[in-house]
Amino acid sequence: MKITGISLGTVLALFSVWHLAQGQSIAPSQNVSPNFKGRLLAISDADMIAGAYANGELNKVNGIEDELLLVDGSGDSSNPMEPLHVSNSVISWPAILEWNPTNQLAYVAETRSVHKGDAQKMGNVFTDFPVGKKITVVDYTNAATPKIVQEKEVGENIQGVSINASGTLLVSGSTTIGKELVVMGLKEGLIESVQYFTHEDISTKDTGNGGIRTIEFHPTKNIIAANLNNTHLIFFKITDNNGTISLSQLGKTMEVAKRWSVGNWHPSGKYFILSDLRWGDGLGQITHGKGKLVSIGFDEGGNHTIIDKEKVGLSPEGFDISPDGNYAVTANMRRTWAPKKGFWFVPARKESSLSLVKINPDTGELTKVGKDYGFEGALPEDAVFDLENNTIAVAVYHDRNEEFPTEGWIDFWEVKDDELIKTEKQLKVARGVHNLLLIK
Repeated sequence: MKITGISLGTVLALFSVWHLAQGQSIAPSQNVSPNFKGRLLAISDADMIAGAYANGELNKVNGIEDELLLVDGSGDSSNPMEPLHVSNSVISWPAILEWNPTNQLAYVAETRSVHKGDAQKMGNVFTDFPVGKKITVVDYTNAATPKIVQEKEVGENIQGVSINASGTLLVSGSTTIGKELVVMGLKEGLIESVQYFTHEDISTKDTGNGGIRTIEFHPTKNIIAANLNNTHLIFFKITDNNGTISLSQLGKTMEVAKRWSVGNWHPSGKYFILSDLRWGDGLGQITHGKGKLVSIGFDEGGNHTIIDKEKVGLSPEGFDISPDGNYAVTANMRRTWAPKKGFWFVPARKESSLSLVKINPDTGELTKVGKDYGFEGALPEDAVFDLENNTIAVAVYHDRNEEFPTEGWIDFWEVKDDELIKTEKQLKVARGVHNLLLIK
């Protein structure tokens, strides 16, 4: 049999070689004590396992619900903190958590709502989950017994959340046509007003990618960087005139990636760095190459420039920049979304990895250091540095070998001499952990 002039045997042989080339060695755990400084917010989606992305099989477990948990990164259990059931969804980029240090409040964006009923299979998890509409506000004034203080409906399929430096404004993206950019006024940390904006370049036809997908406030200014249609970047300045909000675009809309997820401002505010997963559609889900970090030089006058692009691992959905601005780390899911059964043909499905990248704080240039560091576990969508830049926490969705997992976990890695060292410490959390946030 011939396929476009090539024998089937040749195609299978080439696929086999390519499949093997996608392998990832596992970094051994070392007897090193992690020293994570700071607290962590961790959010878990209990409604689906990783493989549901491919086959729709949710494998829900009775009694395990979506969960928000504040934990001490040091592992100190002398003052345990209670988890809360807060609706959230892994069908989002890992940017659905925000923190208000002044009022000790957490904000959770609900991209998709809780799956109700006994059905354990969906035709398409991207479209069949109920629409998420709200931002949930949680009070951690008493961290041991947090409480939900507000649930505010602000749009459909809420796409991330970010707060300004003064704690007066909250922003999110939405898929509501004509109301894709949501700006909320805060009073004592609670949402008091909601105003909506749109943009001529927002795609209303591509429902899977169109709209404002993630959004981040500048570290010191009322300026936001927004993910437009998962391909473009746009900057806005927000002006608040006694509660009346206006937006002015800074520079042109920039095409920056094939498919990007989240972005983070460099602590200096001079650069905005984003993660390009390089995904395609259809077969592009299993034939795409390694992802990239893209560094953009921000100019308040609008003359933004792409400074550098650095290749990292496969599917770097979430990443973080160290507080000192010298490193970035990417959590590379690879293709661990592939179910264990029936998807033997999907390469890079058995292991995940991390990539460590150095950032030149003077130029914004990026340099990957060392190899990718492999580890076990499905769908690690996020990683964060601690306050002292030396330790990294990584969210692992669950054990990919378990059919009905009940737990996910947080791994801890140490940064030493431009290398990553995997420690033996694991912090068990509810299954489906997919987004982390460092809390000072």
